[in-house]
Amino acid sequence: MKKLFKEHDLVKLVSIVLLVIIVMSWFIPYGTFGSSATFSEGSVTPIGLVHIIYGFIYALQNYAIQFVFIILIGMFYGVATKTEGYKALVSRMANACKKIEIVAALVISFIICLLASFLNNTYVLLLFMPFLVSVLRRMGLDKISSFAITFGSILVGVLGATYGTEGFIGFVEYLGYSGGEVSIATELIVRAGVLLLAYILFSFFNVIYIKKLLEKQTDKAEVKVIDDKFAVEEPKKKNTKIWSTVILMAILVIFAILGFITWNATANGTEVWGITIFDDFHEFLMGLTIGSNDFAVFDALFGGALANFTAELFPPLGNWYLFTYSIVIIFVMIVMAIISKMKLSEFISNIGEGFKKVIRPAMLLVLAYMAFIFLYWVPIIPTIINEIGKLTAGFNPFVATLQAFVGAFFNSDFAYLGFSLSSYLAGFSGAEGNLMVVIYTTIYGFVQLITPISVFLLFGLSYMNIPYKKWIKYIWKFFVGMLVCLLVIFTLLAYL
Repeated sequence: MKKLFKEHDLVKLVSIVLLVIIVMSWFIPYGTFGSSATFSEGSVTPIGLVHIIYGFIYALQNYAIQFVFIILIGMFYGVATKTEGYKALVSRMANACKKIEIVAALVISFIICLLASFLNNTYVLLLFMPFLVSVLRRMGLDKISSFAITFGSILVGVLGATYGTEGFIGFVEYLGYSGGEVSIATELIVRAGVLLLAYILFSFFNVIYIKKLLEKQTDKAEVKVIDDKFAVEEPKKKNTKIWSTVILMAILVIFAILGFITWNATANGTEVWGITIFDDFHEFLMGLTIGSNDFAVFDALFGGALANFTAELFPPLGNWYLFTYSIVIIFVMIVMAIISKMKLSEFISNIGEGFKKVIRPAMLLVLAYMAFIFLYWVPIIPTIINEIGKLTAGFNPFVATLQAFVGAFFNSDFAYLGFSLSSYLAGFSGAEGNLMVVIYTTIYGFVQLITPISVFLLFGLSYMNIPYKKWIKYIWKFFVGMLVCLLVIFTLLAYL
């Protein structure tokens, strides 16, 4: 068994999950939930060899924007790491955090958790992970602790979803379409409390590990990191100016926050913050015209409607797409290259180097999304959920937790999980319905810490070349402790 997972363990683990889904499709009939949570069982529809091949292509096509975004991250750092300003920024941030490593790690983790909980698209945070990993490694942290502080904190933020996270808004909307009386604010205080609890418990174990790590380090000289994909050397000049790099990185942070916090309303009209200034400005800007024929110049420049294309490519801030943000990344990358006086041939070569460093993690994401494709083609999860529900009569928080765990383990798309179970979940009303939202939301993020098809876990482990077994060894204490805490919370909410 050890030899089996010695190399390419992530590919093998994802493949095993896909194989389990395929095998289940040969024995378990698909099912759907209809109105009033009535369950309809279909027939057994096996996934065949040709389905597997087409599933890869379909996953690549269906999640092309996520795939391209990962590639773009590699290209960006392929260019950034060759500039003196970026090298100096990493070096100075790491030096500034020396002797306060634990405080710095806690602050970074908290910010990431908070943003992951609030942003309506979690993918944008992946852009900043290579930079933060380089800083943490230069500070003296090892790979596993650096992974926990960065990618691990994203997963903790997903566990404690409040106003955002990948798929949560879609999950709530699908329940609403099926008649569920829920909104993005349902049990918000409880979910915020879960976020705080998860962060505190996660930080507790991180601090213990980092303390032991720092105590073992006798040489406090500069740490040379050779196993960081985008590690940088010291800048050629000690007084290298970093103001331009700081401004460009700040632009990326600002647009990530402004673009992906739902300022006004969700797609189904549920009011979130009620801030309309960005919608009003967008309407004003796109409505500006010049000339006698009232030509809308900004609307045309920023992706206005064409004869046979009506999608809005640059929507108001708060409703951005990964594509929209990708344009900002490309702009910043080009400006960074120009400021550093990078030759065109070097620019192209650096892009190619960055591409090669992230192509493997990007391909792993496609494999993970194949699980969603298979379960979309053959919806056997509703059948399994229905059978688990027969374990008890009526609502039971422990049975609901088991159902959510199974659904989340095999599903890399939370919104689709909500879609496939929307009629079933909408059948619970009042306090029970609200608690089901809490259970499914928190358990989904919780399971993403360990399931081999967790896209953020896969990207991070593959990017940092960390064996899955090593991560499980690091996270298991938090995982068990958090599971106990969640079960206590669910029990109190259900029976008090």
